[in-house]
This record gives sequence, structure tokens and C-alpha cells, in this order.
Amino acid sequence: MKIKEEKAFLSTGIYVRVSTEEQAQEGFSIKGQMDKLKSYAMLKDWDIFDIYADEGISGKNIKDRPAINRLINDINNGKVNNVLVFKVDRLTRSTRNLVEIIDLFEENNCAFNSLTESIDTDTPSGRMFLKIIGIFAEFERENLASRLKLGYERKVKEGYTLATHCISYGYKREKGNKIQEVLTDEAKIVKEIFTMYVDENMSMGKIAKILNNRKIPTKENASSWVTSSIKRVLTNPTYIGKVRYSTTDENKYFEADGQHEKIISDDLFFLAQEKVKNTSNISKTKKPKESNYFCGILVCGKCKAKFTTHHNSYKLSGIDEKQYKSSYRCNRKIYYNNDVACKMPQISHPKMEQAFIEYINRYEDITETKDINIEDDTAKKEIELQEYISNSEKKLNNFLATKKKIMEKYVCEEITFDDYKSLSSTLNEKYVAVEKELETAKSEMPTIKTAPKILPEDIILNLKENWNYLNNNQKMIFLQRFIKKIVIDVEKERKNFNIVKILDIEFNLDSCINKTSLRKGLRGKTI
Repeated sequence: MKIKEEKAFLSTGIYVRVSTEEQAQEGFSIKGQMDKLKSYAMLKDWDIFDIYADEGISGKNIKDRPAINRLINDINNGKVNNVLVFKVDRLTRSTRNLVEIIDLFEENNCAFNSLTESIDTDTPSGRMFLKIIGIFAEFERENLASRLKLGYERKVKEGYTLATHCISYGYKREKGNKIQEVLTDEAKIVKEIFTMYVDENMSMGKIAKILNNRKIPTKENASSWVTSSIKRVLTNPTYIGKVRYSTTDENKYFEADGQHEKIISDDLFFLAQEKVKNTSNISKTKKPKESNYFCGILVCGKCKAKFTTHHNSYKLSGIDEKQYKSSYRCNRKIYYNNDVACKMPQISHPKMEQAFIEYINRYEDITETKDINIEDDTAKKEIELQEYISNSEKKLNNFLATKKKIMEKYVCEEITFDDYKSLSSTLNEKYVAVEKELETAKSEMPTIKTAPKILPEDIILNLKENWNYLNNNQKMIFLQRFIKKIVIDVEKERKNFNIVKILDIEFNLDSCINKTSLRKGLRGKTI
């Protein structure tokens, strides 16, 4: 079990239980348990969030005990991060239920403590106990997983799909039915997709655009058709009557004859597989990324969507290997239907480069980087921060002392539990607020004496001096680090001739490096 991170206070749920028979024979009173546990919580400086008492109820199961179910809900909701009991069997007498409860603690990073058995997650023996419980839990989970795996494999081999929420496009499976049924309208679209791809030789991207223009909904009905969703349809053997097992692990993957109805013929499906296999995919990942170094930071000035990379292939005379021309086009221009598609024209990489250089060269008035004298301000800020940190630490210690006094009054029954809870809650909120401010102040201390932040004019000045000396990879690294986005507008001046205008450049000025390292970075050294 994970050991809970140390905090100033733990929100503790005290659970007590006694059956009528136990109270009569052994004297396990609810009040007796509560008094001992409250005193123990005070000794450990734990906050008591609430007391959960099941009186006169057996520990054979959990579902019939309202208090423990309320405790479980509070753990799941993050209200309780520490559980304290008098004995482990107060939680449950069922080993199986105990394993489930310990799993709950593990999932929610909730500590567990038993007063009588001296089980405390802060001690080696307490952690050993939970590890032993964890071993039994892991054993039970592995057995369960093995049984489920065998059951799933058998189900697929018998011809039934494992799909429930993500049923294949073209089919449905009602609750309680084992066999998936054909959806007539969707099945018609599946047939069209295969026909367009195989018989009409359309690309997956073009098929996606046609379906979007026709406003054909996807299975989720919450997104547009894209190349990947068309490919999933074309490569899905469900449409020729197959069912699949373990689609995410090719070592365990297998197909079996299903009991559902086919949508397309075997011949059409295998023709599609041959074409998918033999069609080369032109994508950014198949060419050096640095050749498209503006990718990811260009933003459309019309619709505010990002630009993506596009490649056109061509061959030079006497050279067999394909060459590629890179360009950028708006994401909302590709797959969206004509009603909502962006009208922004695409722009070639060389023209984007030219526009970028012209933009930075317009700052003719910048001739040198201005030095900033920060010595006096730095010393003053450091003294102020040290004083603030010292005062904040005193406040935290005062909060803890006050909380301890409140707990003592509650244990001695000088105040009610409601009063205790209200006062503790108020103090906890104040403590957390001061603690966060203190952490922020401490994090600022190491950076006080660093050089001033880089300004946009610093970046542009160094770009003007060094941009042409950088290789593509260095340009890509620089843009990703120092520029958040470049907003552009593209205009079609005449056929096949577009011009680009940079509307704005948003710089990333948060890097804690000085101007010297910026200049070194732009000269091709480590940025």
C-alpha cells in the first residue's frame, strides 16, 4: 500500500461497530471504543472528520451497515484520508471484504490504523500487515483475471463479439443479446465506403470529406469523419462475419467466425486490404520533422484553429526517389463539411519562411539589447521574501497549537463534536491557504538573483542576427521553446499564388535563461 504523504493534518474517519451479542459477552461498547480512539487521534495530532458507528450490527457483510457505507463514500469523495478502528474485525469479519476495503484504501491513498493490533501505516509492522493483505488481494485479482480471460476467449471462439460500448459502425447489440445485429442505414454507408475506396479509387481523406459534406453522423455522433475512422472501417473483419479477440495485443490477437450477419463480401474486403497495404501514407512522421519547423505554432487568423502540415510529392527528371514540397493548411479546412470548413488558403513552407523573416526585419529601431540594473531591486525583494516566509511559518505553528487545544476540549467533552468540527474546518482552510502562499514564496527564492526575463525585442534582435546561420533542426528547437504561436492570414492573389501576412507573434517569455544563453542558442549551440 502507498504510504500517505506527510501532511500537517490527516482527515480521520473513526469507525466503531458492535453487535448485540458482542456487547453482552465481551463489553465492547460503542462509547468505550470512541473514547479510546478519540484520545489516540489527539495523541497523533489527527483531525477527526467524523465518527461512523454501526451499533448492534454483525460484521459478516458490508452492504447492510449504513455507517461503513457512509465512510466508504467519504473516502471515495476525498473527505477522509485516514481510517482509525479499535480492532480490524470492527471493519469486517470477512476476509474477502477486508481485501476489498484495503484495495479501496490503496486506490484513494487513504491511511489505515488499528488501535488494538497496533497497525499503523507509519510503522514497519503496520505496513507489513497491509503488504500481506495486498499479497492475498493480488492473488485473488490474478485468479479472477485468468478466469475472465478464459471466459472472453471462449466467448469469441463461439462467435460472439466482446464489444459493448464501442460496437462496430453498421451494427448494434441490445442489452441482453449475445449476437450483434445489422443497422440498415449504417450498413449502407459501410458498403459505400468500400465501394468508393476499391471501385472508385478514392482516398480515405476524400471519402471522409464526402461523408461530412453529406452530414453523415459517425457512430459516436459527436465528431467528424477523418482518415483514421475511414481506415478503421476498411480494415474491420467484422463486416465479413468475423469476431476478434485482443485487438490491442497482436501476440494474443485472433479471429473467429461470428454468428452475426455479414455486410460486405469477402472478395471486396480482401481487395480493400490489399489496397490499404500497398498505398503509401504521406505523413509528417515519414520525413524529417525539422523540414516543417513552423508546424504546431501557426494559428489561423480567421477561425483560430491550428495549421497542420501538408505534403505534395513530385519526381525530378533522372531521379527515381520521390521529392516532397511542404506546405501548411488550416485544420478546419480538411475534414469539415463545406458549411463550416475554413476558407483560408494553404501556404507553402518557403513563403511562410519569407514572411517570418520580413516580420522580424521590420524592427529596424532595435540596435542593441538593453541592460537592466536590478541589483537594488533584487536585494530588497530578497529581504521582503525572507520576512514573509518567517511570518508565514509562525502563522502555521500558531494554527497547529490552536487545533491541538480544540481537540483537547473535544476529547474532554468541553465542546460538542459539531463545534469541534466547525472550528477545525475553519483552521484547516486558513492553514492550507497560508501553506500554499509559503510554498510559492519559497519557490521564488532561488530565482531572485537570476538575470532579467527575456523580452520580445531581445528575441527579435538575435533572430535578425542569427536566423540564417541556424539549420532546420535548430530553427525548430528555437521556435518550440520561445514562440507560443504565430497568427497568420493567407490571401489568394491569383491562381496558384498565395501571400501570407503575419498578424501577431506571441512569445514564450517564461524561460528562466539569460540573454547570453539566448544569443548562444541562436548561434547553434545548446539552447
